[in-house]
Amino acid sequence: MKSRLRILDIFFFLIIASCSSQRSSPVIGLNENIHHDDFEYAVTNYSLSKIIEGTQDSIVANGNFYLIHFRVINNALRVDHAWNNSTAYIIDEAGNIFENDKNAQKELNSILPFGCKEKYLTRSQSADTTMLIYDLPLTINHPYLMIRGKTLMGDIFDRNRFRRTKVRLF
Repeated sequence: MKSRLRILDIFFFLIIASCSSQRSSPVIGLNENIHHDDFEYAVTNYSLSKIIEGTQDSIVANGNFYLIHFRVINNALRVDHAWNNSTAYIIDEAGNIFENDKNAQKELNSILPFGCKEKYLTRSQSADTTMLIYDLPLTINHPYLMIRGKTLMGDIFDRNRFRRTKVRLF
């Protein structure tokens, strides 16, 4: 009987904790990892550019291109991790969302090959890297990279912290 009450106490505690309104948005920097179950994401470097000059054409940014060096680490023992170029996005201080510019990404890959793909499959116990490119307005002062994904078993106890973590790009 006592063990049953203990289990109910733990269950109710977890429900209350998951409904808590104290969901902060942690801010991290370069080479710090966002943990998502057995997977980790990191911005290893970034730079700004006004233009990407390819072999065929040049692409000029409306504002600034943010060229993001992005790393995915799969710490799972048996499971592969499928992800794509829309896994990461940029958000500004006003909450505006910016997506990866696929055309600029392909153009950059034509002059500086980095293994650009539509979809990635990171094998267990390995890592993959790519470059993501975002065209951000000149008026943005505080851009952050964030991650999207499904809730997995390892995300339950930290209440999907991976979705709230921001990587500082300034």
